[in-house]
Amino acid sequence: MKKTAFFIAFIVLSISGYAQSDNWYFSFSMGKSFPLGTFKQTIIDNSESGYAQNGFNLLLDATYPLSDNWGIKGAVMINTSPVDRNWLGTKLESRMNAAGISIAEADRSFLSLNTNSWMWNALLTGPVYTINFNRIYWDFQLLGGMNIAYLPQQKLSYIKPANNWQYLDTNTSNMNVSYGILAGSSLRFPISDRLNFKIAVDYYQSRALIKFEQTRVTKQGETILTEKLGNGSNAIPISSVSGSIGFVYYLN
Repeated sequence: MKKTAFFIAFIVLSISGYAQSDNWYFSFSMGKSFPLGTFKQTIIDNSESGYAQNGFNLLLDATYPLSDNWGIKGAVMINTSPVDRNWLGTKLESRMNAAGISIAEADRSFLSLNTNSWMWNALLTGPVYTINFNRIYWDFQLLGGMNIAYLPQQKLSYIKPANNWQYLDTNTSNMNVSYGILAGSSLRFPISDRLNFKIAVDYYQSRALIKFEQTRVTKQGETILTEKLGNGSNAIPISSVSGSIGFVYYLN
C-alpha cells in the first residue's frame, strides 16, 4: 500500500505541475474489474493461466483539450484481482509431483499454500476523442504506457515434522514491468458548472512474467543442504474489462 500511495502522489503532483492552463479537467473513478481470457483461466496445464478473479479498479486522470473534439490525457490506473487459491494450489501440487515429490493422502495436512492478490499499476497517456451532445460528453480514449505488476507471492510448502527435509515452491520475483494499453469509452453528465458525473467502461491489456524455483531442504545433523529441483518462468497475459463511476472537475 505504501508503494501505491507514493505512486498516486507522484502522478497528482506531476499533473498539478503541468496544469498551467485553465482548460484542464480532472477525473477520479472506481469500480469493478473483470479478468478475461487466459488471465482468469484455471487450466493447470496452461502455463498462461492467471487464476484471477473479479477485483477492483481505480482510475485517476487529467485531460487537456486540444480542440472541440480532441484532447490528450494522462492517467494512473490501479487494479487488484484475488487469486483462485483452490486451482492455483492444484497447479502447484501438480508441479511438485512432476519434480519427483509425492505425498500420501494422509500427509496432505502438512501441505501449506500462501498467496496474495494480483495487483498492477499503470502510467498511461494518449489521445481522447469527444462527441458533444449539448453538455453531455461521450469520450473515446486509447492510452498506452508503463505497467507495473506486483505478482502474487505464491508459495507451496510441504513440511512434515517427522521428516528431515522439506519442499518449497516459491516465486523468485515480486514485480514485473511491461507495456500496457487501455481502450475505453465514458459518458460525462453535468452536475454543476464545474462538476460532471462520469460512467465508463475500459479494456486493458498487458503481460507479466512470473519466475519460480522448486527446492528440497534437507537437514543432516548440523548441516543443511538445499537441492534445486526445478525452476522456470510463466508469461501471464493480463487482460481485463472494468466498469466504473466517478466525477470530473473542470478548472474552467
